[in-house]
Amino acid sequence: MRPELESQLRRRLFEEGYLFPDYERYCFANIPGTALSVLETDGMPVPRRQLPDDVLRGLGGEYDRVLVVLVDGFGLRFWNRHDHPLLERLETDGTVSPLTSIYPSETAAAVTTFHTGRLPASHGVLGWDVYDPADDASYEAFTVDAKAGAESIDHGLQDVFEGDPIYPDLKAAGIDCRHVVPFPETYDGAAVHSYGGGDAAARKHGLEGFESALWAAFDAATDPSYLFAYLPQIDTAAHAAGTDSKAYRDTVTETLDTLERALTGLVADETTAAGDTLVLVTADHGHVDTDPDRTVDLETYDTVMATLERYADGEPVRYAGSPRNVHLHLRTDDEGPGAGADVLETVRSALADLDARVFTADEARDRDLFGDCEESETFRRRLGDLVVCHREQAVWYGSDPATLELIGMHGGLHPDEMLVPFGAIDLELL
Repeated sequence: MRPELESQLRRRLFEEGYLFPDYERYCFANIPGTALSVLETDGMPVPRRQLPDDVLRGLGGEYDRVLVVLVDGFGLRFWNRHDHPLLERLETDGTVSPLTSIYPSETAAAVTTFHTGRLPASHGVLGWDVYDPADDASYEAFTVDAKAGAESIDHGLQDVFEGDPIYPDLKAAGIDCRHVVPFPETYDGAAVHSYGGGDAAARKHGLEGFESALWAAFDAATDPSYLFAYLPQIDTAAHAAGTDSKAYRDTVTETLDTLERALTGLVADETTAAGDTLVLVTADHGHVDTDPDRTVDLETYDTVMATLERYADGEPVRYAGSPRNVHLHLRTDDEGPGAGADVLETVRSALADLDARVFTADEARDRDLFGDCEESETFRRRLGDLVVCHREQAVWYGSDPATLELIGMHGGLHPDEMLVPFGAIDLELL
């Protein structure tokens, strides 16, 4: 598990209880570039960002296929905590390295980074809930369901972020891209192999059919191929019951058992065209267990509510980011005493009793919190005037009780949500 690398990351990136992204080196954002770099093909537009070479130490240099398995929410702490034969084989016969997540350590931002090759400061998805003044609305990043402001948003999934998915360019370069996901569709340029049968609207995705969907993807793929499998079940259990619950432990076991059967089945079935395949297993973030009784309700802070920007209907802009990554859009353009730039310090002072880092937009930019890249206009519109990141609890709005009832949360800078595993192994060794 390379504990020396984890110690190095903590020493280099840890500040007063907060662990910041390692964008230039050991970061989740750099996985696609590394995965694509091992495929045997000419003329492929490999992303500029790649992980250091040592994350693939001891493995082959070139492969016909790469499979990236994203186990949503299964951060490094939880990987280390759970004993499972699949994890043991990855550590014994492959290599497992710690990485940092991006900021925010959220699926909406991280998965968009994975599929576009852009950091949040470029693609502009800054949390589960998006507030965009251009839409006069707050809405969920993946479903585009309006939560406040304008009643409906005329966007599809790929309208929410700036830029394009990486898959059309890969397809044009001759790389077959296939996604095994619990959804009926995926990003442009990739073929979809669906599994599950759960309720997508309720964010409940079963594991039924995962093995057959993965095998079908391998059967249909032509070399060179870039395959992606997404497993959100562990993340869902953590949100609902917390990471110390029996429900969480059972879900981890069930998910890893299913993944192990799917991978070993590829090796055992001679009719499945697995080829020379590199398997990468990772997570987009970890979790912290919050205490709902200690959750901070921003609606009890009169100063905050009075200074929030307004939608066209006059209601305050509440929903932007998430409880571990709150974007406060403030009325900084108002005139009169206490207006303008003074609003930032007024609100900061009102939140001084929180055990939290409160970044101004300029401070977030200066330290490349959302990525060391050129900023998009979409990012600038959506970045809050203040960004609130609590050390270990949730900060949100009482008018959204379903969110406040969650136990496991992520999106902030706690080491348990920021450190993630990156396992690499030859498929034949499984």
